[in-house]
Amino acid sequence: TSWLEIAQRLQQIAREKNDDVLAQLSASDNQQLVLTADTTIVATDADGCSHVLGQPPTDASWREVVRSWFRDLYAGRSHVAATAVCLTDRDTGQRRERIVQSHVWVRDDVESLLDWYLATDEPLGKAGGYALQGLASVFVTRVEGSITNVVGLPLEALVELLPQFGWPLHGLSEKP
Repeated sequence: TSWLEIAQRLQQIAREKNDDVLAQLSASDNQQLVLTADTTIVATDADGCSHVLGQPPTDASWREVVRSWFRDLYAGRSHVAATAVCLTDRDTGQRRERIVQSHVWVRDDVESLLDWYLATDEPLGKAGGYALQGLASVFVTRVEGSITNVVGLPLEALVELLPQFGWPLHGLSEKP
């Protein structure tokens, strides 16, 4: 799978989520902007093959799946956290989309903490089986790029996109 194919699919997911939310809004809802996002992890194995990691399975195999991700794809190397953002103005139909990538480095010795981490159940429901803002932070040694992207919503992208919809960010913290 190429990066272009991964990016296209990720953006498609964020766009479909956005369309779904727009379809659910009634005429009386006053939400002007609809924001959706989707995050995935792209890791490369020792043979150079890319793996797209969503959430772990929900069946009993999830612990072994996450264990293999940490051992075979994360330990001692970097991977990419990629988030697609889709922002639509409900009134005008104007839409802006971005994909943000961050590189995440993981410690060599994941084994010493892996059983403890898996016992917490934290990996469930998390892209790539971890949350940087949670207990998995003990595995991460460095992040290059947007930290908020790794968490799941790249705020830097919003700072760029909101003014394009007439929502300037200056003065937002000022009290009336």
